[in-house]
Amino acid sequence: MTQEFSGGTAPAGSSPWLTPRIDDQGTPGTVQLKVETTNLTGSEKVSGLYLNIDPSIDPADLSFSAPTKTGIFADPVISLSTDTFKADGDGKYDILLTFSTSSGSEFGAGEEVEYTITGLGSAAGLIAADFVFLSAPAGGHGPFYAAAHVQGIGAGLSGWISPDPGLDPFSNPVPEPNGIILFTLGLAIAERIRRRIS
Repeated sequence: MTQEFSGGTAPAGSSPWLTPRIDDQGTPGTVQLKVETTNLTGSEKVSGLYLNIDPSIDPADLSFSAPTKTGIFADPVISLSTDTFKADGDGKYDILLTFSTSSGSEFGAGEEVEYTITGLGSAAGLIAADFVFLSAPAGGHGPFYAAAHVQGIGAGLSGWISPDPGLDPFSNPVPEPNGIILFTLGLAIAERIRRRIS
């Protein structure tokens, strides 16, 4: 993720600050979600990650595996509900990963978490592209494909981050290797789209 959209404080390091990756490995039915705190520094920590899903899919039909983690943070709480979770009051999201902000259990610099997500019911045949949907409008900034709240910036400040707005990686689609969809600040999505068009 590459921009601070709320008028708060951006993380101190260079973007991307947080990198969620979704990969279906070319096989419908399950995807891998990997979240890396790419360039967070010092005491910076993620308290929430917000994602979307195809409106035809009931988020409750997403089954998350136990997490694989790099770091000593507490497992996030996963909440699933259509257009329920608001990032800074802006936009409504379907998936929320809530991370601990307690000392010693935060999701901070140099850490990562990975899940296997299996699609059930309405999510049978789940693929990475099912996550490339904008948040439902709710006033304020956005909509965005994903959002996150970063705390512990500088002297106890925080900010809301997202991918650059208005960039749809499927505006002129070509097959991605292994079905990888990247939601990242630092990923040159615009450049990739221009290359696809040219």
